[in-house]
Amino acid sequence: MKKTWFVTMLLMAAAGMITAQEAKYEIKSGIIKKVSNVMGQKVESTLYFDDYGKMEAVETTVNVAGTEKNMRTLDEGNSIASIDLDAKTVQRMEKPDKLNNFLTLTDEQKEKYKYQELGEETFLDRPCKKISLELTEMGQTFQGTLWLWKGIPLKTETQVGGATVVEEAVEVQENVEIPAEKFTVPEGFTVSE
Repeated sequence: MKKTWFVTMLLMAAAGMITAQEAKYEIKSGIIKKVSNVMGQKVESTLYFDDYGKMEAVETTVNVAGTEKNMRTLDEGNSIASIDLDAKTVQRMEKPDKLNNFLTLTDEQKEKYKYQELGEETFLDRPCKKISLELTEMGQTFQGTLWLWKGIPLKTETQVGGATVVEEAVEVQENVEIPAEKFTVPEGFTVSE
């Protein structure tokens, strides 16, 4: 059960991660607050991005067994930094080979992830392209439906192992100033590679 939760969280975070070289969104900066329910646990996350998604961080808050856990995930090019804001630790790992940019999907990526366009729908009063994807990771198959606005997933529905996880944006701020510290590892944190 823990493995499924971790992989689901990784998949949701990967939907917001980027390669450092290319723009991934059609707006310069933004703050997207999202809420989901993962196996009975309410998960709140906030996506911060700047420079059209070339800089990106996701902060996540989850209540695990009565204890609130605060995390930040940073894309650092070839690696991802998973920062435990409570324990003041950082774990760096190689970035998984996942879909990173919905604006520049190649034919090979579309075939690999069984990409399908499902039309257009409005979500949070924004016109979204609705797509479906399929991904097999750690022996489990994930089927996802995404509502993309300007390249940004505003809503995702992921099915894995008979469970459905829905993540929805509840607030969208466009072209706002993002504090630089959101994109860095805080000083004094213990880093392990």
